[in-house]
Amino acid sequence: MALKYTYNRRLAEAVWWNLLLLTIGGFLLATGVQAVAAPHNFLTGGMLGAALLVWYATQLFSVPIWYLALCLPICVWGWFFVGRRFLLYTTYGTLCTSLFGMLINFQIPVENTFYAAVLAGVLNGAAACIMLRTLGSAGGTDIVAVALKKRWNIPIGQFSFTFNACLFMVGGFLFDLDMVIVSTIMVFISANTLDYVLGLFNQRKMVLIISDHGEEISEGIIASERFGATMLRGKGAYSGSDREILLTVTSNVALKRLEYLVFSIDPRALFIVENTFYVSGGQFARD
Repeated sequence: MALKYTYNRRLAEAVWWNLLLLTIGGFLLATGVQAVAAPHNFLTGGMLGAALLVWYATQLFSVPIWYLALCLPICVWGWFFVGRRFLLYTTYGTLCTSLFGMLINFQIPVENTFYAAVLAGVLNGAAACIMLRTLGSAGGTDIVAVALKKRWNIPIGQFSFTFNACLFMVGGFLFDLDMVIVSTIMVFISANTLDYVLGLFNQRKMVLIISDHGEEISEGIIASERFGATMLRGKGAYSGSDREILLTVTSNVALKRLEYLVFSIDPRALFIVENTFYVSGGQFARD
């Protein structure tokens, strides 16, 4: 388990791995904007949304060029306020997104506006998730948000919400209400896709086992599954007798084996399973 953790940590910090994920994420993000959002006149959030807004208003150059023009000054500014490694990876992610955006000259053939909003939201959310799995980001407002968090402890989510709210208010003067609502749906789907996909990488099952044979069950878990377990002491509210409560974290694949192990030792045990959004540390690799 320690070797697996070490390998995962080395992989997460490897330069080639971070560049690969940033490249894939940049391609998906550029596809979502250039092939879906821009042809349907959607307004996205973040600096890409600002680039789209400028392009809609001026019809000059292209969205990738405006995105690059808006992000590069922020990257220069961020050199003095955020970590250099984060900024270098983020600059690469920005360049990838802009380059792919310049190369993508096709439109995904989705005619229905609502379906297009769903597709763009999924692509943008998946791209943001992949890029957040690296030591950098997609750039733009992410750099400002990190700098404000470090300097004045302003929550990243609060800054992003405020920026996007202002962006959509300005967009309300350029687009009709229907298009603003559809764009809001797209951003909502993007945010939920990001949370869902990000959770898939680290989602585990937390299991509570209440039994009179806690020691025997914990030995069985350590011997056969190697999850590790924590023994808690409890007391029955009705009986007043002492109880042993085991706390362990497992995967979806091994959950059924764990249940079989517990009930083979104590058929009267209470087996409680809870979904966890994020697990990191211990025998599980940190991102």
